[in-house]
Amino acid sequence: MRTTYRWARYALAMCAAWGWLAGCGGPQPQPLAPPAPADTRISADDFLGCPYPTGDVWQTNISESAIAPNSADEIEATIDAGGGGSFRVDAPTTDELINPANNATPLVSVEAKLRDHKPYSPWPWQADFYIEPLSDAHALVLQSQNCQYYEGYSVSYISGVLSMDNGGKWDLTAPFTRPAQGGISTASGIPIGLVAVRPEELVAGVIHHALGWNGVANSWSQTACVSPAGQTDCTDDIPYDGPASQTQYAMPYGARIRLHASFDDSTFPAAAKVVAEALKTYGAYAYDTGCCNTIPFVNDVNGGPSWTYADTDAIETITLSDFDVVVAP
Repeated sequence: MRTTYRWARYALAMCAAWGWLAGCGGPQPQPLAPPAPADTRISADDFLGCPYPTGDVWQTNISESAIAPNSADEIEATIDAGGGGSFRVDAPTTDELINPANNATPLVSVEAKLRDHKPYSPWPWQADFYIEPLSDAHALVLQSQNCQYYEGYSVSYISGVLSMDNGGKWDLTAPFTRPAQGGISTASGIPIGLVAVRPEELVAGVIHHALGWNGVANSWSQTACVSPAGQTDCTDDIPYDGPASQTQYAMPYGARIRLHASFDDSTFPAAAKVVAEALKTYGAYAYDTGCCNTIPFVNDVNGGPSWTYADTDAIETITLSDFDVVVAP
């Protein structure tokens, strides 16, 4: 399991890198450059040319799914513990990127940094692959020719040695099965890449999968997890800081929330509306906690985010009280 204090380091890094997004102060970024042309072989329906694993998890329309019996209590428990603020996005800039690999990419053995974790090994890797520069040091790799996806946490590549705290591989051609444990690339074991907003989706004007919800530390359950989160070790073991009477309703990792159909996004800019509509149709999984109610974005080889500051402002009008928890798939 990852360290309890990871979220604090992440919050500090967020303040430094995205102070303008998280309300931490700091200078405004420069205007965006136009996005690079999208790869015409990639569509918004798939995962960069690969399928999503089959099963009632990633691409299931939940707009008509039943509300969970304890939805109102779980939402309130999260709000009472400090998790009810605005939703945020790591855009127009983001520090996550999916590295493209193929059959020619060397397979490299992975060394574990922690004695009690055994990251998947080997990985397709080359020296110029990107590692997230923040304290989480995620690395994301898609082997596009056989549709194998890799994610790691606290990754480093020094003097030809690839090492990480933990990391896993997902076979995108196989049916979804609930992982035995979390703490892989995220606390829950839900991979960031499969729940992130990608640039080609914003260009296409539609998202066809569930998104991710990176909640506020100490506002979720310390121990509870539901599918698709791992069956064990699927939280950061961070204590719930809400009222003791609410502990039984603390949000489990892996919970799926859905934006109210009545939420008015009619005046949202184009990209923000794409995200809001995805939250109504596919919802978002509670995959990890940090400083904010963040929706993850990634860059990739198909272009930069088609996103504006007006989109950011629009998403920040959404709060947790605008959601229901739906019955898990």
